[in-house]
Amino acid sequence: MTKLLTYKDWQLLKKFAHYFVPHKKWLIISLSSIPVTTAAGIMFLWLVERIIDDYIVPGDFSGLKLYAGLLSGVLLLNLLFDGIYSYTFSKAGGLAIVDLRRELFGKAIRFPMSYYDKHPIGVTLSRLTSDMESISESFAAGILGLLSESIKTLALVSYLFYLNWRLTLVLLIVVPLIVLVMRYLRRKIRRAYNDSRSSLAKSAAYLQESLNGMKTIQLYNAEDEAWTKYNSLNKEYCDAQNRSNVYDSALYSIVEGITSIATALVLWYGAIQIWDYGYTMGVLVVFITTLGRLFIPVRQFAQQISTIQRALSALEHISHLFGQDTEERESSENELPIPLNEIEFNNVSFRYSEDTPDVLKNVSFKLNKGDRIALVGTTGSGKSTIIRLLTKTYTGYRGAIKINGQELRDIPLSTIRASMALMQQDIFMFNDTIKFNIALGRNGISDMDVEKAASFVYADRFISTLPGKFDYIIQDNGDNLSKGQAQLISFARAISGNNELIILDEATSAVDSLTEQYIQKAIENIFSARTVIAVAHRLSTIKHSDLILVLENGKIIERGNHEELVDQKGKYAHLVKSWEEEKEE
Repeated sequence: MTKLLTYKDWQLLKKFAHYFVPHKKWLIISLSSIPVTTAAGIMFLWLVERIIDDYIVPGDFSGLKLYAGLLSGVLLLNLLFDGIYSYTFSKAGGLAIVDLRRELFGKAIRFPMSYYDKHPIGVTLSRLTSDMESISESFAAGILGLLSESIKTLALVSYLFYLNWRLTLVLLIVVPLIVLVMRYLRRKIRRAYNDSRSSLAKSAAYLQESLNGMKTIQLYNAEDEAWTKYNSLNKEYCDAQNRSNVYDSALYSIVEGITSIATALVLWYGAIQIWDYGYTMGVLVVFITTLGRLFIPVRQFAQQISTIQRALSALEHISHLFGQDTEERESSENELPIPLNEIEFNNVSFRYSEDTPDVLKNVSFKLNKGDRIALVGTTGSGKSTIIRLLTKTYTGYRGAIKINGQELRDIPLSTIRASMALMQQDIFMFNDTIKFNIALGRNGISDMDVEKAASFVYADRFISTLPGKFDYIIQDNGDNLSKGQAQLISFARAISGNNELIILDEATSAVDSLTEQYIQKAIENIFSARTVIAVAHRLSTIKHSDLILVLENGKIIERGNHEELVDQKGKYAHLVKSWEEEKEE
């Protein structure tokens, strides 16, 4: 078997075996039953030989009842311990899969936010679901049969050598041919399964993306294009799956043919030996009986090679996911917020990858406690990148970012997260209560804190009209709320943590006039009570800022308050004029 699995495969198996350690008692019980079932199999063959040679051939049936009873007892013993083996091994495997899935999800929620900027959610979802199921169904079943049948096969071959070594050698002539076929097709099967798993992940990613954006697809009559693209991805998966099925079927058929040849050889040579060497009929019957039992494991092994390759392919993808870097995590004692007396960007430049240009170029500004800064500029000017660097979503900047004189790189991520709250433009709502969507189960946020935060941002006005109020269930990422109501809940979410710095990535979507008034009041309250950095799109938000930074192509081209920048009649004045014209329209 070592030739049928590569060094890399053994390393993957070794990683997976680690998850069996906490459940070793079930493994011990399972493995302990194998010698019993193996001995029972050998005993069954010995009893068959004795019954034929000592009773049936001579025509003496006096002791046949005793041997028939022993034969029945051996069969029952074999069935009992086979059941114990299957149950305990499956239980250990199931518990190991649960631990693997739990650890992988725990790692996935620790991936840096930049990971999800670069990888489709559907691919990660496929790793956590379909790949995990493939391991659970294929790998556990393959190992379950392979381990037991391998030991039984070795025991059977040893017993056959004991009975008749010449006949056993004839039987083993076909083994090298079987091994060569398995080795050759194993590589083909593995490659096909890798292609299949990758294609399935792409298909799942696009399916999830399409379902999330179904309203947009329908509004713009893009159903045909979406169907065509999904059909192409689905066909790619189907073709890869068909290739794996061809190799799988070929492997099984070839092994089946080879074992049939082996059966014919044994019958032919066994008949000669009975005639020439006087071997008993019982020995030949045992050989013929064992042929079926001996080559059933070989046939199963051929199938299990395919299932194990499928599982190894899934395990390889999961192992790659485990290899992803996670965000730094420290002990809870480091998760206390720090007072943000001063934040300074000093000649900060940044690019997202080595082969792309800088999206920030020598950006410098200072924010003191209680200040409110608005970042203004067209799309792609670098506003969101400043936020991503400050929240440590991305690192690798050049220059210096300091908080209270300490370099941002040296401040633990958990401390940054505890000190800042980000109000995102893209708001995500969980299928849970409003209370949960504000608190998110965070420690130290009570029901009273949730209600105070909602009141502070005027979200309580509409929450009080909903059935169940704070226990109202939000569905499908806020489909049963308006866009403005979702914004107010996200404001309450940020405020409830009592973070000192609020980072507002202001939404551009239009809302009804009443909700717009509440949003304006909420922003005014936030501006009056906290230190704020806002990626601003509302003129009212910008006017309330102490300092406005106007960005273009990654550079700060203007800075000052509203009146100063309007008087300069530069980029900002032009933006203000265009906003006012849009408002009039």
